[in-house]
Amino acid sequence: MKKMLTMVVLGVFFATSFAVAMENPAVGKMIDKVIKDLNADPGGSEKIKAFAVEKLVPFCTNTVFVEAVKSHNAQNISLEQIKKIDKEWMEAEEELPIMTALLENPCGKELKGLAEAELPVSKGFVFDNQGATVGSFGIPNDYWQGDEGKFKRTVKDHSIEIGPIKFDKAENAQLQHLAFPVIDEAGNVVGGFLIGIFLEKL
Repeated sequence: MKKMLTMVVLGVFFATSFAVAMENPAVGKMIDKVIKDLNADPGGSEKIKAFAVEKLVPFCTNTVFVEAVKSHNAQNISLEQIKKIDKEWMEAEEELPIMTALLENPCGKELKGLAEAELPVSKGFVFDNQGATVGSFGIPNDYWQGDEGKFKRTVKDHSIEIGPIKFDKAENAQLQHLAFPVIDEAGNVVGGFLIGIFLEKL
């Protein structure tokens, strides 16, 4: 009952905030492009595309994502520093303090809320305009996303990416990743986010 109530409350909240954001023509134009690109991508089934349009596209304007990304962008962290953190991240044999912080910050909690709302989400993370991770649900393989296709497709091309279907041995399930731009109240792309989906739970 508690999970059902959480899902209903989150659904109403996201629908309302998304509708408000869409009142700006610049935001609406960006969202229309995202949906058009999503539906045109040959990498996803009609089922996952329909799910993404209804459940994931509204997160492009999620206020927690937008505020977290814009705040991180404003810090003007050098790419050299980001790559240094990325190197330490990938070499780490235990959970680093920065990993814990990204799981527990408002952005990470917002992502975790997707799974708690009974959506088929395996993991997710949000990244800034250089590809540095801002918040996460589950620990990504790396900190810096700037050298990967999902960063180019979302932040640079203002589009989406549907990744290939992969079998996750740890989860014993087929997963597919979808990446989207984070769009601020003025219609600007300020970062991006990725969500991993359990295909068998759609």
